[in-house]
Amino acid sequence: MKLKDIKSLLNLPEWSKPVYSDFSDISFSCFDEAIKEGKKPKEFAEDLSKRISSEYIKSVEAMNGYINISMDFSSLNTHTGFLNGENDNSTENIFSGKNIRLEHTSVNPNKGLHIGHMRNSYIGEFMRRCFLYSSSNVITSNFIEDTGAQVADIIVGFKYLGKKIDTDIKFDLYCSKIYKEVNQLYESDSTLLEKRRKVLLDIENKNEETLEILEKIVDKVLSAQLVTLSGERIKYDLLDLERYILGEGIVKKALDKLLEEKIAFISESDKNKGCIVTLIDGKEVTLTRSDGTALYIAKDLAYAMIKHGILHENIKYKPFGQNYDGSEILISNKDGKESVLKQIDMSFTLTDSAQNAEQAAVKSIIEKFIGTNSYNHYSYEPVAISNNTASIMGIKTEDKFIRMSGRKGITVEFDDLITAVKKRIIEEGEKSGKDVNKEDALKVASSVIRYYILKFSPSKMVVFDINDATSLKGDRGLYINYSY
Repeated sequence: MKLKDIKSLLNLPEWSKPVYSDFSDISFSCFDEAIKEGKKPKEFAEDLSKRISSEYIKSVEAMNGYINISMDFSSLNTHTGFLNGENDNSTENIFSGKNIRLEHTSVNPNKGLHIGHMRNSYIGEFMRRCFLYSSSNVITSNFIEDTGAQVADIIVGFKYLGKKIDTDIKFDLYCSKIYKEVNQLYESDSTLLEKRRKVLLDIENKNEETLEILEKIVDKVLSAQLVTLSGERIKYDLLDLERYILGEGIVKKALDKLLEEKIAFISESDKNKGCIVTLIDGKEVTLTRSDGTALYIAKDLAYAMIKHGILHENIKYKPFGQNYDGSEILISNKDGKESVLKQIDMSFTLTDSAQNAEQAAVKSIIEKFIGTNSYNHYSYEPVAISNNTASIMGIKTEDKFIRMSGRKGITVEFDDLITAVKKRIIEEGEKSGKDVNKEDALKVASSVIRYYILKFSPSKMVVFDINDATSLKGDRGLYINYSY
């Protein structure tokens, strides 16, 4: 709803020019009109404030020649659909009535979430809420890549290094340590790399023993990750497993469809001989190895083809957990109930910028079936931590900042980071003589981190610094919370 429409609803004077205000919801100046009538602006505003009345107004206050109005948005929305963007042709209504599929997070289920992963989740949740605000029907999914090398690394740890699955440590953080240890051992024990290759082949060939270990590990890691995500009020409808896409033959059907439509072909080039490839800007993009095993891009393509109805496959789902608001999260499972999801109008996939080339290829192929603007990819740059924050988190470095790398063991798990930020908030409160409730401190820590991450353009790398993020000066979460 535009300000001119609000002005009419509130029966404001014709001469008024309302604007959104820092002191109330809207305000306008009485100076020009008061001078025209030969009156003092302050007294003019005070007199006028007593005559402004509407069912959509909570309060009216005159202040130094200005009128400040606090709105009753609940009443306004009930009568006008203000919050739903009804009768509004502004940008907030461009997705109205659309069926949208949003995919974000998509972290390998082999470790805890770090601050870089959370940038994806924060942006994804922001997009979800924007779509809902725009009156669209949005389904939010998390595509779980649970058949790749990183999950195989964890299986190596449990299957060949004697690691026990039962632990008192939060399971995703427990697996982070195993993942780091296994990758360090690869450098000194090449036989472990052979074991990883065997695990990957076992997954591809549906070896029951390996798949049983994989399912148990993945489910436990996902459950632990969702505890963190739920604490940050990140919401999902569906968890779609890569192994389901592979196990149900959906990737093969996608490749067959691409071959049938002559969008893909078997390469005869020296580099890719025997591989299924597609042409993007005149260059071969490989979808499978010469032995027929699917690469990541083939799995992403198959998933996109299902989402857009290019492949007519109804995925089966079963309950897995709950969101922070009690709503149900479903996970793909061959023993689940077949679902029939609404045909979507458009999809949005959020990844880091390292996947830009792959996603451009997926988008190009999908658009050959359904035209432009239906498959949309958004990306963001990585998150690093400052030298100071690294020191606080127990990491020694001479660099000004360091990037996260789970394989190298250079990570700051988000669970540990939010604990450190909470501690800093409590300490700052004690310095000013305030006893800060631990539960309140955790909520504030969450908002501090989220705001700091989201305030940067996705096209810029974020260097997270605890001292800067918890500053009470300027454009920071603590300052905004305090002002509010």
